Amino acid sequence: GMHLAIREQVSTDRPGGIRALHAALALRHGGALEAEHRMMEALGETLWEAQRNGRAPDERAYLERLQRLR
Repeated sequence: GMHLAIREQVSTDRPGGIRALHAALALRHGGALEAEHRMMEALGETLWEAQRNGRAPDERAYLERLQRLR
């Protein structure tokens, strides 16, 4: 399920900039699948935080988590 969510985000580039981050991670870590595995932790943490706080996921915080993976 998380692979599909990340692929949808990348295909629509939402949040803005995720497509470029995915490409950079794929290049650095040996492919799109490995990039997605690394991105899943950031997505999971973002979703958990949103659920805990009863809010929508914070796209900015999510992108910051992804940028730290680079």
